[in-house]
Amino acid sequence: MTQSVLISGGGIVGSYLGLELAARNIPFQIIEKSHPKPSPIDHIRTLTLNLSAFERLNALDVKTSAASIQTMNVLDGVGTGQLVFNAQDANLDYLAKVLSFNALKEALSNQVVDSTTAGKYIVSFASTGSGVEVVLSDGSDLKADLLVIAEGRNSELAQSIGSESFDKDYQQIAQTFFVDVPELNTTEAIQIFHEKEIFALMPFNNHSSSHQFSVVWSAPKDSVVDLSVDNIGAHLHKFEKKLSCKIKVTSEILSFPLTSHHLNEYCDEGVCVIADSAHSIHPLAGQGINLGLADASVLADEIQNGISAGKDIGQLAFLKKYELRRKTLNSAMIKGVDLLFNLFQEESPYLRLLRNSGLKAVNKFSLLKKNFILHASGIHKI
Repeated sequence: MTQSVLISGGGIVGSYLGLELAARNIPFQIIEKSHPKPSPIDHIRTLTLNLSAFERLNALDVKTSAASIQTMNVLDGVGTGQLVFNAQDANLDYLAKVLSFNALKEALSNQVVDSTTAGKYIVSFASTGSGVEVVLSDGSDLKADLLVIAEGRNSELAQSIGSESFDKDYQQIAQTFFVDVPELNTTEAIQIFHEKEIFALMPFNNHSSSHQFSVVWSAPKDSVVDLSVDNIGAHLHKFEKKLSCKIKVTSEILSFPLTSHHLNEYCDEGVCVIADSAHSIHPLAGQGINLGLADASVLADEIQNGISAGKDIGQLAFLKKYELRRKTLNSAMIKGVDLLFNLFQEESPYLRLLRNSGLKAVNKFSLLKKNFILHASGIHKI
């Protein structure tokens, strides 16, 4: 029995799902609102992929330049607490890979271009009992056995499936840009929690510089000033002091507000929601893209299993298997990151002392750190 999948959204996760389906010989079509073109700002964005996600991309023959993270160093910016994770602690070749957002998007899009319809979007959809029928922005309609929504954080189609069980505005602005830091190890990622700010340095592969890092720096909205390459130096001084280095900004500065959300339902008859359409997360753990790619891989597995067993892949009872496998894991990650965020927002000196002591204590437990690494890498599941 041949069944087909319609994917709304041709971004990174939508294209990745298409590749996962193609690897299983399952027909699919992607509907993408925008025509492919270079973004004037997306070249500043980077993504951190865990080991499982990056290895799967390699298996799907998606090739792009990437920098390896061998060590993750977590520092309390106003204390002496420190927590260090090494790939060797878990007998891994690396902890994660850092990629260009644009490069990965282009590499994925090129592989699914023949199955992508650009310049149109889905206006509405309806279950037909034997599948789903959608109406496009040009008035035409399409039919498929399953519609997958992979549109992004503010997808109206996704919001018609489920309401938000978790929705938080962190009242923070994140700023991302590239820097040169010759004093730092280019296989080490660093995260500094300084009062209510989070400053992350991730190694980045750039042929023009052997000491380039990608920065993601989040701070409360009321403390953020208009930053430019010319005036940012004074604001970076506290991080330079902590790391005993000089940070030179080498790109424009991209800013965006920080929020997270989670839908209470991932699917309905004939339709399901994945990745940012279903959930978003604070970037402090760098897990957003990994959760989305895991959604796509699990959904592709379930679709393949369902077709092999002669099941109707659009039936709600069938789709709930995907939701069951992903919803609890995604919720646990979102809540865990939210708890960590709140812990480092507290200003109590007693809590700061406890936090520093806790980091030092955990840093001594190699077995605990190994299990954390294996969970973060995607090798072990929560």
